[in-house]
Amino acid sequence: MPDVRTSARLGIAVLLAAVLLAACIPSGSGCEDLPDRLEVTVTADGLEPSQPSVCRDRDVTLVLQPEVDGVFHVHGYDEQVPATTITAGETFELSFTTARSGQFPIELHTDDDPQGLDIGIFTVREP
Repeated sequence: MPDVRTSARLGIAVLLAAVLLAACIPSGSGCEDLPDRLEVTVTADGLEPSQPSVCRDRDVTLVLQPEVDGVFHVHGYDEQVPATTITAGETFELSFTTARSGQFPIELHTDDDPQGLDIGIFTVREP
């Protein structure tokens, strides 16, 4: 039979583990906290934020603020978001419904790199 001190230590250890575990889980990590309107900056070699996230079955708008000229597109969402020619200094809004969940590469084609460069990942989460 365990003594009182052992039981108390075990209880404290369990409580401490629960507190630490709760601290590791981000609050509000579900779809309710994800925006329907995302502003992203497009550069020659990246995207900020680099991994925009939305929820499936929502009407969303990507607001592109390019710092470079090129053709922007999201692989896997070609029908909803057709390849779009972007111009540095102009703002472009792409509105569509997120029909499929998953991670979709975002690619930019420039005159310097017509083959295209993956500049980010578009993540669509399950509700």
